[in-house]
Amino acid sequence: MAAAKKTATGAEAFDMTAFSPDTFKEGYEKFAEGMTSFADFQKESLNALMASAGAFAKGFEKLTSESTAFSKAAFEDTVSNAKAATSAKTLQEALELNSDFMKTSVEKNLGQINKVADICASTAKDATEPLTARYTELVEKIQSYRP
Repeated sequence: MAAAKKTATGAEAFDMTAFSPDTFKEGYEKFAEGMTSFADFQKESLNALMASAGAFAKGFEKLTSESTAFSKAAFEDTVSNAKAATSAKTLQEALELNSDFMKTSVEKNLGQINKVADICASTAKDATEPLTARYTELVEKIQSYRP
């Protein structure tokens, strides 16, 4: 049979010889170092969040600017085509102008869709990059504390 585990007496359970000013100082220094490390990590996380928000704002500004410029150019092209169609000498000439205008408009719209998709993709990448780096560092810190 296995020997029964001996229960510590009250005096053994609270061995005060292990508690000394040196052990208290060492424990406090570890605690202070941990809190400083935590504060630094939080500060860097806030900086990453601000960088992410800045990247998103820049991307949104670029998208808005691009969309505004495209809309203005499309409107000017439409007005120009309408003027040309109304000054056409024959109905056939007006229909050809309108047909050509529609072809180029569709091509320009598809190009604009690709531009917008590229802007959105790069904005998403730029906005998530700082946060991804912070998450990776957090995972590494957690892994380092594992036994």
